[in-house]
Amino acid sequence: MKFYPGYQYVCQVTEFERESDLIVQKGLIKDGKNYRCQRCNTSFLAHENRLPDGRYYCRECLLLGRVTSSHYLVTKPIKKPVKKAVTFCFKGKLTPAQEKISQGLVQNFIKQKNSLVYAVTGAGKTEMLFSLLYYCLTEGLTVAFCSPRVDVCCEIQPRLQQVFPKLSVGLRYYGAKPYEPTPLLVCTTHQLLYFKAAFHLIVVDEIDAFPYAHDKKLHFAVSNALHESGASVFLSATPSELEIKKAQQQAGLFCLPARYHRRKLPVPKLVRIKKQSLPLTFRNKRVFLQWIKHLLLHNHILLFCASISQLKAMEEFLKKEVGKDAVGSVHAADPKRQEKISDMRQNAFQIFCCSTILERGVTFSNVSVLVFEADHQIFTKATLLQIAGRADRKGEFSHSEIIFCFSQMTPALKGAIKEIKELNQKAQKAGLLNEV
Repeated sequence: MKFYPGYQYVCQVTEFERESDLIVQKGLIKDGKNYRCQRCNTSFLAHENRLPDGRYYCRECLLLGRVTSSHYLVTKPIKKPVKKAVTFCFKGKLTPAQEKISQGLVQNFIKQKNSLVYAVTGAGKTEMLFSLLYYCLTEGLTVAFCSPRVDVCCEIQPRLQQVFPKLSVGLRYYGAKPYEPTPLLVCTTHQLLYFKAAFHLIVVDEIDAFPYAHDKKLHFAVSNALHESGASVFLSATPSELEIKKAQQQAGLFCLPARYHRRKLPVPKLVRIKKQSLPLTFRNKRVFLQWIKHLLLHNHILLFCASISQLKAMEEFLKKEVGKDAVGSVHAADPKRQEKISDMRQNAFQIFCCSTILERGVTFSNVSVLVFEADHQIFTKATLLQIAGRADRKGEFSHSEIIFCFSQMTPALKGAIKEIKELNQKAQKAGLLNEV
């Protein structure tokens, strides 16, 4: 059996007993009256997860392959780093504020300190990491760039491949090809459960996103996959107060309240529509379509819906009103998801209806944003901030606007608009904006 360094294999003892220089641990260990899985760190009552042959198994990480009480987790240690030449092709230029954070991340890593980059959507968080990635790769260190969202991974991987054109940049998510080692791996946070002490640097993007934010096993996966001599960088536009405070205490907080193009964050407009269910009443339909036509004067539209059923109804409604070929849609379970997102980037749709799957990590040029039923409980303050962040991300000013359609005011709506205004004020005060 071939063992790749850093990759954690589920084995029977006969599969590795002749091998030397391996890290070996029991798949499940006794934890008081319970058992604990050493791959995902989940504890469970023994009688709940028992097979007919008497063995116990972990349900929590079952999709990664079954770990039972007769299995071992086997890992070959990663090799000693060897410096090497790496081609670096970043043609952009960081702003002074970005450059300060970029160098700070390198210094923190050298000191083996974790960092949190708290920067508004579209601030260039990925670009600020390039110097750190280049430093690690030239030192021969292994790097993982991960996110809870597949769409984010699929967008980041080609960007990193362009910056490091002669380097193999891997991409892993559920259903991907079998693992092969690469110096730089882009993957979902779930994929880190396959590794142990494998990476000197782990970048975790969108730390507030589902499912990472509230999943203890994914937090364990990050710490377990990190080499003892390594450090992590966490990225978010909407971190929790707890995460901000923790980073401050460890002198690892980097904050950037403005985008690289030095324009203010667009402040959402509130449009009251009393009954937000399709079909719309005559008056509500007229108001809604007036805003659609207004937004289409300058941009395409990303239209967010609260549910898949609403999304499908909205798509059909708009196809009748605007034109069949002008409207598309996408959601998490859509088998043509990546293909449609790619089409949207090529301006295939005037209106692209979507679920919250596109709330973060994707960039489209020349789009305005409309949220239908923005007072729905699925639209938290953080979600609304991320959705608002899809507008005016790059290029010249395109009159991007954000519309929140609502029937009743919610704390999430108030909070999101308040925070956007406060960030603009902070950016203005720090001299990071061109416009007053």
